Amino acid sequence: MKNNNIPQWLLENENYTVKKDNDKFVDKSVKQILSTLARFKKSRHNTKTKRINTSLRLFGILLLIILTACAKNFYFVYVLSAVCAVLIAVSDADTIKSILKVLLPVELLSAFILLPTVFSDNPHSLIGVTIRIFVSVTLVMHLNCKTPWSEITSALKFYRIPDIIIFTIDLTIQYISILSDVCFSMLTALKVRTIGKNKDKQKSLSGILGTTFIIAKENAQKTEQAMECRGFNGTFPKYKRQKLTKFDLLYLLGLLLTVAIFIYFQAVIK
Repeated sequence: MKNNNIPQWLLENENYTVKKDNDKFVDKSVKQILSTLARFKKSRHNTKTKRINTSLRLFGILLLIILTACAKNFYFVYVLSAVCAVLIAVSDADTIKSILKVLLPVELLSAFILLPTVFSDNPHSLIGVTIRIFVSVTLVMHLNCKTPWSEITSALKFYRIPDIIIFTIDLTIQYISILSDVCFSMLTALKVRTIGKNKDKQKSLSGILGTTFIIAKENAQKTEQAMECRGFNGTFPKYKRQKLTKFDLLYLLGLLLTVAIFIYFQAVIK
């Protein structure tokens, strides 16, 4: 009988050590996408602001921002900043975190831009602009955190906003959530299937972006076909006018009181 000799390469030990790779980009991307998805899911199930009419809140916030920008007397701006500070203080932890995440970078950027005015003849402009930004950002972000997107888009119909604008905003919001979910799935698959060190991360990123673009295009075509089948003609139903509740009346009373304070500071106190 012939002895079958085992090849030498089968007898050699293979000690393969997987090289560690830096996955900070993937981890940060996944974290950011998860925060976006959580924000949209929370907005869908948010029912805490149904006490006050959303269209009334939009009008009130726009009015307060205009009054803050037009105020020549800083005392009125100080009063509104105190109200916004109390509004942040009584909010829940998630709302405070969402507001500060936007507010702090904007305040730091505006302070950095206006820093030369401190050494000029107009040092008060830095304080005035930063406080106005604080009031405006706080009001808008509080509405964003406490009001579902569906209620905001439906309230725009009350102010005679063209249907094409409402339709674009509504679809954009929906597709941000859908495509974020797609990107999260692909990034998770990329991280799980990557073994060792990936030297061509740009190619992986371009592949994810390209696939997302193709999925977005296919979903757009399916959405268009679904709208044609269901008889959608590009118009949104009229906004159902709700009866004013006691919370709406209190909100209107607060707006009237704010306008009276604005007139008092502008006309009486100079």
